[in-house]
Amino acid sequence: MSLPRPRASVEDAVLARLRRIDSADGSLRSLVLVDELGALRHARALDAEVAAGSVPRPLAGLTYVVKDNIDVAGQVTACASHGHDGVAAVHDAPVVARLRAAGAVVLGRANMDELAMGASTATSVHGATRNPYDHRRSPGGSSGGCAAAVASGLADLAVGTDTGGSVREPAAQCGVLGLAPSPGFVPAGGVVPFDPSCDRVGPIAADAGVLAAALTTMTGGTPRPGLGRGTDGPRGGAELAGLRVGLVTELADATNQPGVLARLHESADLLRALGAEVVPATVPDAPRALAAYLDLTSAAAARVLAPWLASGRCGPEVVRRLRLGRSLAEQRPAALAEAAEVRQRLRAQVAAALTDHDVLLSPTLPTTAPLFAPAGPPNASVADPMLAPYTDCWTVVANLAGVPALSVPAGTSPADGMPVGVMLTGAVGSDHRLVALGALLARPCPLPDQPVAD
Repeated sequence: MSLPRPRASVEDAVLARLRRIDSADGSLRSLVLVDELGALRHARALDAEVAAGSVPRPLAGLTYVVKDNIDVAGQVTACASHGHDGVAAVHDAPVVARLRAAGAVVLGRANMDELAMGASTATSVHGATRNPYDHRRSPGGSSGGCAAAVASGLADLAVGTDTGGSVREPAAQCGVLGLAPSPGFVPAGGVVPFDPSCDRVGPIAADAGVLAAALTTMTGGTPRPGLGRGTDGPRGGAELAGLRVGLVTELADATNQPGVLARLHESADLLRALGAEVVPATVPDAPRALAAYLDLTSAAAARVLAPWLASGRCGPEVVRRLRLGRSLAEQRPAALAEAAEVRQRLRAQVAAALTDHDVLLSPTLPTTAPLFAPAGPPNASVADPMLAPYTDCWTVVANLAGVPALSVPAGTSPADGMPVGVMLTGAVGSDHRLVALGALLARPCPLPDQPVAD
């Protein structure tokens, strides 16, 4: 599937997205900054290059937004917090510089949980982003603004971060694709860290061709037209003959909602119909992954985010989490040692599973997007893994094990009509293979004409 091209010019493509933002984002609140002047200036420069006889850049006409923890020159990297120093970034983060050089136009900054602490985008100082399917529900987090913006057609692409599922979880809840790449595959420079041992920078897109092209660009390559198959589905025949898919037993049990399991098994059936062999796989310590992840990353965040806490301007969730992390490091070294042991076992177990199987299949998360609190403003408890450990419990496995994972839309749950995501996990370096497989597996989750209102 070829990349989308503007009908007349890059400027026309950008203007169309800006009009969409103006009409749709007031109630959605997916973006915290729209750089209209900068986007139009870049678009006109790209059009002027073509008018002067240059070949269009490979991503010319592609629009994207960045999570609020990623540097864009001239903008404050605020992390949806009041704890920043107010100084604008001098340089683009490498991922932004690469996308810009390829002709993609950045439109603005996306909302997030404050300092990426949360899984609902409800801890942002800008207020909660709403799920584009149902404004009563979370869009996921911490890259919730990214996923909501892409799902709503405000941009072709978003660049988020994923330390324990923060790209894949909102992608699943908003019905789009989201990739946590292999560690180090996409540079993390110019990005505010959470836990450098788990952090990834990854793309979110509604179209697998866009996702593949963005990934190529973000890793330093040059995308080519037609990269990826898009989301049109399989073209028949035994396309996956010989592929061995492991359905992870520990992640596919009754912990999951029935509607999530129904779509998971449909995805497994589709893979079989395409010629793949789908058989059970096991990662025995997967049920212990979330507790280990929370201990390890809380202690790491307490170190790397200490200057933000010292500002005295962070919100209560950040203060709570960072103080917890500090107390873990200072008073509970045995708990951290135990968590590190779980991580080592997970690495070995996932490696063994990927020796026996080409790719692992599981739900992205065991639920569809949860409802915000029935009364009062949205709050972090709806999907905070520290308070209600159910949304991040499957995604953290890939981060702890050090492997790439992709969330793929698998249609909607028959129970509530909300999007369901399935997750493909592969060996280090299999990122493009995961995206190509995701293109075959993806099932559309059409947005309603009008989302359910508050």
